[in-house]
Amino acid sequence: WFDHNDTVFISLPGVPFEMKSLMTHRMLPKLKERFEMPVIRHKMVRTIGMGESFLAERIEAWEDALPPHIRLAYLPSFGQVKLRLTATGADNEQLGRELDQQVATLLPLIGEYVYGYDGDEIETVVIRLLKEKNLMLGVAESCTGGQVAATLTKVPGVSAVFAGGVVSYSNEVKIIALGVKPETLGTFGAVSEPTVSEMAEGVRIMLGTDVGIATSGIAGPDGGTPDKPVGTVWIAVATDKGTVTKHLKLTQYREQNITLTTTYLLNLLRKQLI
Repeated sequence: WFDHNDTVFISLPGVPFEMKSLMTHRMLPKLKERFEMPVIRHKMVRTIGMGESFLAERIEAWEDALPPHIRLAYLPSFGQVKLRLTATGADNEQLGRELDQQVATLLPLIGEYVYGYDGDEIETVVIRLLKEKNLMLGVAESCTGGQVAATLTKVPGVSAVFAGGVVSYSNEVKIIALGVKPETLGTFGAVSEPTVSEMAEGVRIMLGTDVGIATSGIAGPDGGTPDKPVGTVWIAVATDKGTVTKHLKLTQYREQNITLTTTYLLNLLRKQLI
């Protein structure tokens, strides 16, 4: 920390972990002591299932009506768009109330696409709902190759609601491990609504869980056909109330398809849980 000609110069290490610690515990508190700075408060609204441009069109009038001291930023990622509201002023509590009021006005416009706020991730929301309802989950994956299970198990405490999963990449494993009927595969193929339904139902039975979820698709970059091009994916959620499926038409890119399928499956599960 250098003071020179009424200017403060701060030198920090480049290692992110070290820099973040010094920034949080030393630099920011000292800056607040030294300077009179406005309050900056954020509120994040997290959405899945609507692209940035469509979302912007849907909320255009609401965005245009925001007061000058509240700004909106669009933060898109695969399958998701985060809407970050930033308010500046002198009163932290007042800014918080204003942000909450703006979110309350926004929700009627896009509520069906909102899954959480601030630090929520789709996997943490799903796990929280499973815990609230005291439900156990099993996963059957084909095209995602274990990414659904990996995403869930990043969250601490997931063992309370996650029993395990099966990566049934081949038809033989779908039949042997999950009980998918050979005639289902022969008639409809691995990437189909009947197959993914039987996968979700099968993993639920095999693991003895309350909920079973499944993925089956053509991740690419090859393997597609005129009837089932690359990016064709089926996902399913099975419970004691029945099985819900969804047909996805995704991209030509393998990694994007795996990530999008994981995101959309967890969101389909969220919708069934609520």
